[in-house]
Amino acid sequence: MFRRFFRWILRIVLIVVVLVAIVAISEHISHRVQPNSVLSIELDGTVVERASSSVLGLISKNETALNTLRNAIDKGAKDPKIVGLEIKVLNPEMELAQAQEIVALIKSFKSHGKWTEAYLETAGESGLGNTPFIVASAADEVSLMPQGDLNLMGVQLRELFLRGTLDWVGITPNFASAGKYKSAANMFMDKDYTPAQKEEDEGLAGSLYDQIVAAMGTERNLSPDTIKSLIDRAPINADDGLKARLVDRLEYEDEFTERVKNHGGSFHKEVDYTDYAREGLFSNLSGDQIAVIYGDGEIQRGGEGFDPFSGPDTTAMTSDDMTEAFKSARENDDVRAVILRVNSPGGSMLASELIDREVELTAKKKPVVVSMSGYAASGGYLISIPAAKIIAEPGTITGSIGVLGGKFNVSPAMQKIYANTDAVSHGANVGMFDMWTDFTPAQYKQFQDEIARDYHYFLTLVADGRHISVEQADAVAQGRVWTGEQAIKLKLVDSLGGLDEAMAAAKGLARLAPDQPVGIIELPEQPGLLQSLSRGKVTALFTRRPAVQFVEPIVELIHAALSGHAIFSAAYCPVVPML
Repeated sequence: MFRRFFRWILRIVLIVVVLVAIVAISEHISHRVQPNSVLSIELDGTVVERASSSVLGLISKNETALNTLRNAIDKGAKDPKIVGLEIKVLNPEMELAQAQEIVALIKSFKSHGKWTEAYLETAGESGLGNTPFIVASAADEVSLMPQGDLNLMGVQLRELFLRGTLDWVGITPNFASAGKYKSAANMFMDKDYTPAQKEEDEGLAGSLYDQIVAAMGTERNLSPDTIKSLIDRAPINADDGLKARLVDRLEYEDEFTERVKNHGGSFHKEVDYTDYAREGLFSNLSGDQIAVIYGDGEIQRGGEGFDPFSGPDTTAMTSDDMTEAFKSARENDDVRAVILRVNSPGGSMLASELIDREVELTAKKKPVVVSMSGYAASGGYLISIPAAKIIAEPGTITGSIGVLGGKFNVSPAMQKIYANTDAVSHGANVGMFDMWTDFTPAQYKQFQDEIARDYHYFLTLVADGRHISVEQADAVAQGRVWTGEQAIKLKLVDSLGGLDEAMAAAKGLARLAPDQPVGIIELPEQPGLLQSLSRGKVTALFTRRPAVQFVEPIVELIHAALSGHAIFSAAYCPVVPML
């Protein structure tokens, strides 16, 4: 009996060993790269922070994941079998900060003595093309399709004001804000710019404009005055772009690909970056690990990081998901440090505070470093405060330290279509959250006081976290939006850079050697197919379309004001620059 049991155990062990060997061999074959290969990158669709997982990864093709791109370029830079990099910039949608991070990755690759070539289909088609051009211009040489355009036309911030429409329809906005620059509700309360909002937009657009001029001039070896004159001439056709030395060649994609394959007179096999970056089965088995927690999208209370109100392009950063992620990282003894990757304009004040508490608890046990991407504003800034170090890109939209809230009274609109409502009430303020009434003067005063208390609390968090006085925090707050380049001068961030710089900082704080290999854990855990089906996300992905960025802030604020009890207290920044 014992011998039979022993033979049965032995067979199982042997089967497991054989299966592990088969998997290891297949992993080795699938990750094998031939000498003299070139890493091939294609930038198309929305640039997102993190690649989709599981079966959904097969569906979400129309996106470029920064984490995959980063892994591939960093790995390829150190791989002696990879000798060059080709970047095809087709039709990406990205923020300036994301473009700056990709440029830094390309430069890092070049610093290892390897060549780079970029193909640009067009820099903007019926839109602005600054960010695609900036990415392409980081390569040694830039090719443009002969019929492509260079729509390098500067920066614009356009605001929409709906007060006249609301008056006409019969909807009365009841909003209050703390911070003279906290302008998210101005679209409902005003018919034109307020002086403070105009000042804020001028400052933000000016900083972004200076950054794109500097980036284009540096990469193309042209003076700032030359770049500015070209911007004022744009859109620029391919022939004129070649004459102006904005690009080096005019050729079609097939010609570009063939030339890259034979770069320098040798044949180079192309290696797709998504396959190359894919982690092997045993990649994260090392002892020391760093957790990268992605805080991406509007901040909401609850769970399920998908916002159907805002369309298929949007995700949400939920308090439940983030709480679980930080708790997991905090309790994992192998995790030596945590990087919070923030890409959010803010959202619910309550949800922001719930997440902020988890960051604070984690920071007491392990180093936490914040890496800011395209946006880390308002609530997105609030959750960053407890970190030991905050790192932003020069073009990151950050700050917006302020609070707003309110509701709509839709009763006059309903009366216009001969609808009426009435209620029996007991309690002086039972109708305070009612979307069929205005605030009474006493209720409005009470609500303003609550907003002011939330703002003062926000200021104390900033003051404590950034080691400044409340008065100093208030001077750079007031709801004003800054670029990362401006924020570092105001001590709102510690240094400029991307996730690689955050990783180096996290290793240093965790007392790990800069070149020590570490396992990377990405959190929150992404939902599987069944979970996504239950949320309706798979259907949304099938119908994915380019984001209408101009409309998104309006949808978010109307959604917030009409949801729940038709009132909200938010730390939100709706600024969407056109680049």
